[in-house]
Amino acid sequence: DFKYLGISNHPFIKSNYPHHEGTWGWGDVADQVVLLVRNIRRSMIEYHDILWDIKYAKNWETANVNRENLYSDRPPLDDFLEWRDERVMDEIHW
Repeated sequence: DFKYLGISNHPFIKSNYPHHEGTWGWGDVADQVVLLVRNIRRSMIEYHDILWDIKYAKNWETANVNRENLYSDRPPLDDFLEWRDERVMDEIHW
């Protein structure tokens, strides 16, 4: 939403960043972050859904090419379970 709102007086900006796999592109503009987790039990599932939508992109270019897929479909449960079992300890310890 920051891309569309730009520098504004809005008290909240929805985003998936800052994130350890992301790029901080706001310079010194958004210098404070409040993390709000709506449903802690769904957080890892939602995170996986986003990764699945962008084909598990490891760089901005790949993610950008697949951005139209975001929130358009749900991955199969087996994809999440496999990813979770392979990655959960890495995600906890970053």
